[in-house]
Amino acid sequence: MEATAILGHVTDPGYARRSVDTVPVPWGDARKHRQVLTTVGGLQLSVTLPRGTFLFDGAVIADDGTTIVAISRPAEQAVVVDFADNVGVDAVRRALVFGYVLGNQHAPLEVSADQLRTPLMTSAAAAEEMLRSLRLNGRVDTVALAANGWTNTSADHHHSHSHSHSHSHSHSHSGGEGPDPGHSHSHGHDHGH
Repeated sequence: MEATAILGHVTDPGYARRSVDTVPVPWGDARKHRQVLTTVGGLQLSVTLPRGTFLFDGAVIADDGTTIVAISRPAEQAVVVDFADNVGVDAVRRALVFGYVLGNQHAPLEVSADQLRTPLMTSAAAAEEMLRSLRLNGRVDTVALAANGWTNTSADHHHSHSHSHSHSHSHSHSGGEGPDPGHSHSHGHDHGH
């Protein structure tokens, strides 16, 4: 079977009466536009997606009218830092240093309102030692990563940048000081990945 597009999300009402077969895709394979995957039910899929497609948790990539195939994110080792466990000005400073270290490693980050998660890019012992040396309360844990993508960081751009910006300005002044309410400013962004 071939998968050439993301058809929707497993919770979409149109799939309510369908059987669901899942295919676990680790975070590192979620951006691959060509791959062969095998579902939990044993179905083999040849995946050819447009470049830049991200296989998010719950993405439906195949539908035969009876059964849909949906992406699931398996639990993988990660460094997890809960913000509630790291409070105060000094904790912010230490967290910024931690972010700097992760940035130097080009580690992707998943930042929510409560927590930072990043894939384990070294041994668990080395990651735990780094947390201890920064006096950050964190842990190495097994969690699903990047269910909906990564928080936008420089690591997301993978060394290929294509940014085009267009600026359109129109100003009209009627003898008064300062900008007119009719001022417009627009940006067009094209991020090629």
